[in-house]
Amino acid sequence: MSVTLFLVLACGLLGLLFGSFANVLVHRLPRGESIVFPGSHCPHCDHAIAWYDNIPLISWLLLRGSCRHCKAPVALRYPLAEAGLGILWALLAWRFQLSAELGTALVLSFLLWVLAWIDLETGLLLDVLTKPGIAIGLSLSALAGHALDAVVGALAGYAVFWLVARIFLLLTGREGMGQGDFKLLAMLGAFLGWQALPFVIFLSSLVGAVVGSLYLLLTRNSMRAQIPYGPYLAAAGMVWVVWGDVLSRWLGLPGQGPLL
Repeated sequence: MSVTLFLVLACGLLGLLFGSFANVLVHRLPRGESIVFPGSHCPHCDHAIAWYDNIPLISWLLLRGSCRHCKAPVALRYPLAEAGLGILWALLAWRFQLSAELGTALVLSFLLWVLAWIDLETGLLLDVLTKPGIAIGLSLSALAGHALDAVVGALAGYAVFWLVARIFLLLTGREGMGQGDFKLLAMLGAFLGWQALPFVIFLSSLVGAVVGSLYLLLTRNSMRAQIPYGPYLAAAGMVWVVWGDVLSRWLGLPGQGPLL
């Protein structure tokens, strides 16, 4: 077995495990619950989940998506979050090989994965994730020799969305964007550098507008309906992580971001 194949498989398996941990964070953090105590338990009957019923992906399939004890359905988010992060980490291992960039990409992708799922379910982007994420991004970027790019990226990321939200509020009298979005873009700037921000903003806005319009059309909701923006930012950020070097050259950007 080649080193690359072993690394891809290892990261894929680790992704499954961390996907299971991501499910814990997605469920408990918005509720203000401890992520340590109590141990894994069914949210319907509170019965403790044995280790053999807590194997990522496999247990959900064997139990046919239900609790062993009360037979209540287990949300589809659980296997999707586990399998999705496993696949993503395997792809990142293939992209970056054994390198410091791989470690940074895994950390960022995990944070984005958890934030995106929480935003989808609750409409929240929690400070308990974004603020430490900014600090971690700045630290890793500094270690990689990109401290200035990261600081400028974090400040610009927050400032751009703050300005957009302020203008929208003045024009319409309504809040158009939450402060969590400011901090998420600041976190992306801290990890990826200011070079990534124009692309991330453009792609997330474009995809968000298309998907949001289709959602409103199909559901017949009001234009004032709140649609989470965090998942689009997270997806655009990961596109830059994987293809940022190509995009940076294509766009003619000076310098390089921390993950390039």
